[in-house]
Amino acid sequence: MFRNVHFVRVMGIKGLVDRLHLTYGITSDALGIPHSVLEYDMNLIPISVLNQFYENIEGITGDPDAVLTLVRQMDLSKLGSLSHWFFAGHDLATTIRRINSGITCIQSGAFFGGEIVGPIAKWTYRNDSIIANAKAQDGVRVANFKLNVLRHYLGKHFIPDRVCLPGSLANKMEYEAHFGCRIEWGHNKTEVWLPNRLRLQGNKVPTLPPEKLSMSFADLDGYLDMPDPQDHIKVLYEVVNYSRHFGLPTLTKVSQLLGLSEQQLQRRLQSSGLNFTSIVGFVLSGETVKQIVLGVPLETIAKRMGYTNMTSFSRMFKKYRGVTPKQYAQHYADAY
Repeated sequence: MFRNVHFVRVMGIKGLVDRLHLTYGITSDALGIPHSVLEYDMNLIPISVLNQFYENIEGITGDPDAVLTLVRQMDLSKLGSLSHWFFAGHDLATTIRRINSGITCIQSGAFFGGEIVGPIAKWTYRNDSIIANAKAQDGVRVANFKLNVLRHYLGKHFIPDRVCLPGSLANKMEYEAHFGCRIEWGHNKTEVWLPNRLRLQGNKVPTLPPEKLSMSFADLDGYLDMPDPQDHIKVLYEVVNYSRHFGLPTLTKVSQLLGLSEQQLQRRLQSSGLNFTSIVGFVLSGETVKQIVLGVPLETIAKRMGYTNMTSFSRMFKKYRGVTPKQYAQHYADAY
């Protein structure tokens, strides 16, 4: 039904968005991402929005190197409780394995891996869902994250042997000054090179609080619930869910996020025996249940679902759940 629809979690770009506001005074809304999306780290953002976000950064700031300016100020703690799992390993190799295996739950379509070439270990990243105009900025973001991970274990003065990046940006000297090594542009993936012998060396630098993994069941459910691109119903669910941050989901907005015309989306839904109104009701009632369980007030939930009228919100919920939101909340309270 849909092809190559991928997502990134808020936690994957939250630091970048925060720094944009602090450095340039630019809000996420100005860059096409509603502020309400950023309120929960597990929220999913379609990659099409991330691609536009990268292009908007350069357009609004007027600085083709704005992403480099922003990532210089970022730290690993922005990943929240996940960072404690990543860095609870006994050595760098363990952490790299955890990041490589866990990254697909933060950004689908992203592949972290490793290659050994003689004495060199190459920590690699590829994401084919990032468009050509955004690959350089995305590569810089990920290479900087990897550099911070390596310095967490190998010391703050560690310098990679080489950094390879997709695309091309003009100010090569500035990038080499930041990474402290030779930069090569035009690669099909991002690579950070280091001596292979260092993978099993280096003491863990205690830059993060020594806490256990602290993730609620709701967060864990969210983290593991990354849609497979082949699960078209789940993909559609999450795109509709994202669109509610702009108001009640509309065929126009959802089609735009999927890169389809309204007619194309309607035809594809009809061929699967679906209709847009029912899907929206299913998504909004499902998200309402999640927020009721978290104890969010019903008036707040209604606004988050795009409703300005409580009666309409209650009518929608009862149609798909058989009871009103207030009755559902009471049943849940009585049961638990």
